[in-house]
Amino acid sequence: MCGIAGLIAKDSPTLGNDLINMLKELIHRGKDATGVAVYENRDTIDLRVSMTAADYRTDLEETIKKYGPISNDRIYPGAGIFTFYEASIDMDAARVSELNWDIDSHPDICVHSLGRHLKVYKDEGSAEELQNCHNIPAIKGTHGIGHVRLATESVENINFAHPFISYLYPELALVHNGQFTNYFNMRRKMENWGVRFKTNNDSEMAAHFLAYQMKEKGKDLEEALHLGLDTFDGVFTLLVSTSNQIGALRDRLGIKPMLSFEKDGATVLFGSEQICLTPIVSDVYATEMDPGGVQVWSV
Repeated sequence: MCGIAGLIAKDSPTLGNDLINMLKELIHRGKDATGVAVYENRDTIDLRVSMTAADYRTDLEETIKKYGPISNDRIYPGAGIFTFYEASIDMDAARVSELNWDIDSHPDICVHSLGRHLKVYKDEGSAEELQNCHNIPAIKGTHGIGHVRLATESVENINFAHPFISYLYPELALVHNGQFTNYFNMRRKMENWGVRFKTNNDSEMAAHFLAYQMKEKGKDLEEALHLGLDTFDGVFTLLVSTSNQIGALRDRLGIKPMLSFEKDGATVLFGSEQICLTPIVSDVYATEMDPGGVQVWSV
């Protein structure tokens, strides 16, 4: 069992903290790992990665410098065995996907986010532990999604935790509750398309599938989600974000919950349970998405 949450709040000065507070209400759904993907009001291309040891910083920076100069760099230990690195890069935005995979080609370094607006924080432990360890600032942003994880079927490796991104579409992030029973077949098919994988987590497959449909096939987010509904097998709900949208998907069996609530046309809340919406709107009565539902909100 895992839990997911999301928030659209245009020009929010406390976006990161709001998502953390929502996820604190879902701690009973999993505390093996917690993560948030937030979309900031900024113009810089920012990178966040995990490394199995701080010594790999030299390898990382040698790769980055092929694309552009580094600024605002920071390195610090995570809650577990991983070291985290973040920086801004003065580079051609058209080469972000290329840099993403160039970094991910290193066996001991994993990109958690790379782009002009998206930033992903994820680590082992609860939402409170994530906030304490990573010192997530009071991010001024527009929207975001989050996840609490109970690692039932894959290794407790922070790179297997959510949110997931895709090098194919760098501003896309995904959180997932459930499992895909056709993961291995889908992975083999997508590898034949030329898609490359960093982990063995089934949620990475979903992120790459949707990103591929949008990048290579020209579909919009809603069209890609409808195709995902027809393609993925299993029981699942998804929240998928881009720089200007959040989309929700619930499989046709409807076993995994997905609720939403809209207030005054400006705030939209999403979650696995109504309780996780109450830190933002105390008097909330959420609507449960129908089985087989697909819905997209613009920011």
